[in-house]
Amino acid sequence: MPSPSPVTSLRSSDRTPLLFTVNMGLEDVVVDEFRERAAAAGLNVTNTDDAPFGLQSYALVEIDAAPDDALDVARRMRSVHHVLAPLYTFTLPADGEDALQAIHDTVTTLDVEAMETADTFRASSVRQGEHDFTSVDVQTRAGGALDARYDASVDLEDYDVEVRVDVREDQCLVSVQHTREALSRRQLEGYQPRAALKANVAYALLRLAHLDAPPNTLLDPFCGSGTILLEAADRWADTQCYGSDWNEEAVSGARTNVDLAGLSDRIAIRKGDVWHLDETFADVTADLIVTNPPFGVRMASSMDFYPFYRRVLGQMGAVLRPSGLVVMLVLRQGPFNTVLDESDRFASRHVRAIEIGGLYPYVFVLERL
Repeated sequence: MPSPSPVTSLRSSDRTPLLFTVNMGLEDVVVDEFRERAAAAGLNVTNTDDAPFGLQSYALVEIDAAPDDALDVARRMRSVHHVLAPLYTFTLPADGEDALQAIHDTVTTLDVEAMETADTFRASSVRQGEHDFTSVDVQTRAGGALDARYDASVDLEDYDVEVRVDVREDQCLVSVQHTREALSRRQLEGYQPRAALKANVAYALLRLAHLDAPPNTLLDPFCGSGTILLEAADRWADTQCYGSDWNEEAVSGARTNVDLAGLSDRIAIRKGDVWHLDETFADVTADLIVTNPPFGVRMASSMDFYPFYRRVLGQMGAVLRPSGLVVMLVLRQGPFNTVLDESDRFASRHVRAIEIGGLYPYVFVLERL
């Protein structure tokens, strides 16, 4: 039987560490957002890490404040999924069964303060990497360990405490999760197509524009359910937002969502094909375009993205003011780069890959020349 792995404690008596789960590639956006919100609340952020413990899809902040004050700020975050209190990390053996046994044996020894007063709990896990076991296996072993140590019963629905035991490659991270519903699961009323962009990603796209001042006019020409527009209206109170879509169902659904949010005076949805943006928005000059064009996953083998991107950028250039910005998700980087290289209307200012539902599109930030 393998020897127990050394455990690194992440707890502190003089600061509050918090861990956020996020889409890979947006970790630094989370850190910047928390710094901004903490400063507005008068809290001192003593340390941040957008790759804590060598892990992607997490962001760590440490605050010189009481846990309740730090969590009050954390729960307002819009670029994240969940808020966790990190407790311990340890390394797992390479063998799958040995790793599961190490999880059980190590978790049995850990002090989890929240479990001491809990009547019910659940263990959950997110597993990343190649393993001979599943997330459910991790949950079962960790849950059994917690059940053996503490006087609390397992309840997967009505629980007092959720203990996360996440595994990435050979690293195990134990945390207490403070959010039941993911903070990214807002805008869930009304029209919600299956492929709708998550609200936290939409919000992150807005931040990646790195504007010095809010835009007067924002446009999303592939607005779908209106997620980007709703996030923009929440972020910038004086920005007029416009969206369009060629699909009648999407236009109707987006208008419903805007009405439900009480933002019909600040968000206008029009039916129109992106091929003719200059006609659909003949009366609009945008300062910022933020959009998520179709990835073409279902038609990738037959769709020619070069003419698609060429036409899209041409039409965006027609409705965007000089020096205005485009923030755009792009799955097919090759044809998009070819179009950019040929363009005399746009210059690339920033590019990064992010993860969305198992796909890895690129975020392009372009400036209109």
